[in-house]
Amino acid sequence: MENFHIIKVKYLGATETRGSRVKLESERFKQYILTDYDYNFANTYEIAENWLKANGFELLGKAEGKDCYYIISTTFKPLK
Repeated sequence: MENFHIIKVKYLGATETRGSRVKLESERFKQYILTDYDYNFANTYEIAENWLKANGFELLGKAEGKDCYYIISTTFKPLK
């Protein structure tokens, strides 16, 4: 069975001091990054997909969780 890198993607709503953000969390490396919500994209998944591709990740697929997305990648490197 093939092994993949799972990245959890979650929307974080605005607070009194910060705008909306997107959290990308590597299940393998137990680390995360936060990126600003970009309203040029249709949804949280597209923002995460764009960030990952721009940072050299090869993407294989996605899945939906209760309150998040999971992106399946064949790239095994930390987010930071």
